[in-house]
Amino acid sequence: MAHAGAATVTCIWMHPIERLRWIARDRDEAPTALAVEAAWAISELALDEPPAVVTACRRLVESHVTVGPLWWVAATVLVASDPDQAARRAVGELFSDPTAELLATGLGERLVGDAPIVVACPAETVLEACSHRASAVVRVVAPPPGLQAEVRRFAAVVSEASGWEYEEAEEAVEGAAVVLVEALAAGSRGVLVTAAAARLAQTARDASVPLWGVAGVGRVLHDQLLGEVIRRAGDDIELIGPGAFDFVVGPSGLESPVEALSRGRCPPAPELVVRAG
Repeated sequence: MAHAGAATVTCIWMHPIERLRWIARDRDEAPTALAVEAAWAISELALDEPPAVVTACRRLVESHVTVGPLWWVAATVLVASDPDQAARRAVGELFSDPTAELLATGLGERLVGDAPIVVACPAETVLEACSHRASAVVRVVAPPPGLQAEVRRFAAVVSEASGWEYEEAEEAVEGAAVVLVEALAAGSRGVLVTAAAARLAQTARDASVPLWGVAGVGRVLHDQLLGEVIRRAGDDIELIGPGAFDFVVGPSGLESPVEALSRGRCPPAPELVVRAG
């Protein structure tokens, strides 16, 4: 099923290079929507100006260093013999990502009672999963600037949603059924999240509250690319090792962390390690 809000309609035609520049500047769109837009633009660019594809992909990931799905789209296209078709297949996989529904199913099967679910934001896939569990009670944890907006998004799909700042992590996890953290990117080394989300995850572990990772289509990268994301992102992100999670949920469902994080079909694409000139 497609992510809620994943499709972005471009009403005015523009050259694919201009579309890619617009995507590079966009700071409000969700990662999956950005990746879908980028894939469509790259497919057109591959037909019109094939030599420009490598530079365009490099500039995209430089502009959105921690957006795993963009790295995945770029890597998928760059190693393909037919970049146009590869980009179109990537769009199809992003739209048909079953992770949200599988997460909702996993929550229904594993959780008993009405104890709250704690969600570290950003969490686009978790939000969609919650739309399949209207009776859920959700504690939304996010930085102050965007907290109220995140609470409104969850309140629109569940019976009860409350907002908590990351500094209130201990209170937020108290009595919780599970803490969910969504990957910015991931790989066999672990799940990459914001530094604040990593602190919430540690609080969950200290309180013996189950910790689940969420890594949908495009989030699990080749380890070489994950290392490059970590190197470029600096102190704003942290890597949570597989051993910290009880489960990781992805396109194959609820799995052991090691199994889920080794399923990445993202190629290494060494061209992305070189910055755009």
